[in-house]
Amino acid sequence: MEAIKGSIELMRLLNGFMVGVAVLVGALASGLYLYHPVNTTIAILSAFFTATSGYILNDWKDVEIDKINCPERAIPSGKVSRNTALILAIAFMAAGDIIIWFANWECILIIMIGSVLITAYSLWLKKAGFIGNLTVAVLTGFCLLVGGASVEPLNPIAIEMAMWPAILAFSLNVGREIMKGIDDYEGDKAEGAKTLAVRWGRKKAAWVGVGFLSITIAISPFPYFMGYYNILYLILALVVDGILIVDNILILRTPTSEMGHQVKRTIKFAAFIGLLAFLIGIHGLILP
Repeated sequence: MEAIKGSIELMRLLNGFMVGVAVLVGALASGLYLYHPVNTTIAILSAFFTATSGYILNDWKDVEIDKINCPERAIPSGKVSRNTALILAIAFMAAGDIIIWFANWECILIIMIGSVLITAYSLWLKKAGFIGNLTVAVLTGFCLLVGGASVEPLNPIAIEMAMWPAILAFSLNVGREIMKGIDDYEGDKAEGAKTLAVRWGRKKAAWVGVGFLSITIAISPFPYFMGYYNILYLILALVVDGILIVDNILILRTPTSEMGHQVKRTIKFAAFIGLLAFLIGIHGLILP
């Protein structure tokens, strides 16, 4: 029973749910409600499986760091063995990479590149610091792009509509990954990870993270004023901006690991609201 509970913990089901919603948002933004739901369903399942593989592989690789930062997690606590975790990671990656071949070639390309990046991040790039932060942000954007790519026929307007949530997800997640580095400072320092917090100190890292979150705030109204999304999008986008502004103030005032942990969690909540904003703010889906 402990092994089953531990395996479910490794899967990060809430994160996986958000991945699925992100794919759906990308598809709806490109016009799914008129076209290919089968392709998008395949894309959602494939993205969920490959992302789940990444979460498990990341925990498998980071067991020594987690013994310091998060000893309650499934592997360091002994609920799941490293060998079992590795088998699960391989199985989920294989499932995601296989089923995407039933979709179109654009989806296949995005998922295959994503699988390579997930593996590279977990095994090598996470400890590389900022390049690892960028990799995670790119992968987040890929979730929205694979949704957009699942719609046929593609057209320039549809692609541009799908690009907006991808761009905002990228800038938001670079900021969040830097905050995670502040949160994980002690364990990362002990293991020699070259995160911005370890290399430059938590205060300077906080400023960089705030910079990316501020970019997100600054460009978030653009999709509304360009006419791609309705007023519901703008209202929820402003809610997200308010959360990010508070987070920016808190982390600059107190750039500690404890505050980094708090800010990291609230940014995830803000990201979910952001996905909801795109989901219900698409022109013609709920409001004209």
